[in-house]
Amino acid sequence: MSRAVVVPVSSLRRIIVTALIVLAVVLVILAVRTQLFRAGVGTLFAPSAAEVIDRNLYQAVFLVGGQVFFGKLQEQGDHFFILSDTFYLSVPDQAGAQGQLIKRGNEIHGPKDPMIIPVNEVLFIENLRDDSQVATAIRKFKAGELPVATPPPGVTTAPITPAPGTARPSVTPTPTR
Repeated sequence: MSRAVVVPVSSLRRIIVTALIVLAVVLVILAVRTQLFRAGVGTLFAPSAAEVIDRNLYQAVFLVGGQVFFGKLQEQGDHFFILSDTFYLSVPDQAGAQGQLIKRGNEIHGPKDPMIIPVNEVLFIENLRDDSQVATAIRKFKAGELPVATPPPGVTTAPITPAPGTARPSVTPTPTR
């Protein structure tokens, strides 16, 4: 004599539906958890760079190595930025002198526009005010008023890189009082 357990079909359906619902909830929790850890816990709903970059203005792009480039920035997918109409400041020759705005392209290695920058090399980006000294100098250069923005042939220039031990700009804003 065998003993059999009889389970009504309606109960079996409830068990299967409940198991599927629990499985779906677990998968949703795992997906959300993965997104939070990938994006960093407060940045899941932060705007993308493309939403914050003002295409009507020039941008300053601060790189991890300390260089700063100026130009028109576009986000290219998730891994690269494209910087066109690229400028940088030359290293001043003497103490107290200001750097000179240089149009990128006449360096010894002959780079062409645009400049392709990996996202992981960007420390931070700033939209420049239209009345900033850099934006004004770029407009004057493009109008032919500042021919000095391009170094003479044979003169090598490099973007300004802070000396070792020099404080870098802070990524976090300083609170005002």
